[in-house]
Amino acid sequence: MEKLNYEIREEYGHELEEIGNILRQLKEGRVYEKSNAKMDGYLTTNVEKLENKITDLLSKIQNGDEGFNSEVAKFF
Repeated sequence: MEKLNYEIREEYGHELEEIGNILRQLKEGRVYEKSNAKMDGYLTTNVEKLENKITDLLSKIQNGDEGFNSEVAKFF
């Protein structure tokens, strides 16, 4: 297996931050079932978002796709 020629945290920092935000909200009990605030979303919805974001990130890494930050940097 080849070593990656970039730092995952640098290339995919935005994606990792999105995953971290969902995890922090879950850790803090920010789910509709507990808070009764619709903006927090249901536990099931948050878990599905987390699963999708992890799957998307792993797919980007596996396929050598650029992270969000690199994609946006092309426009500036």
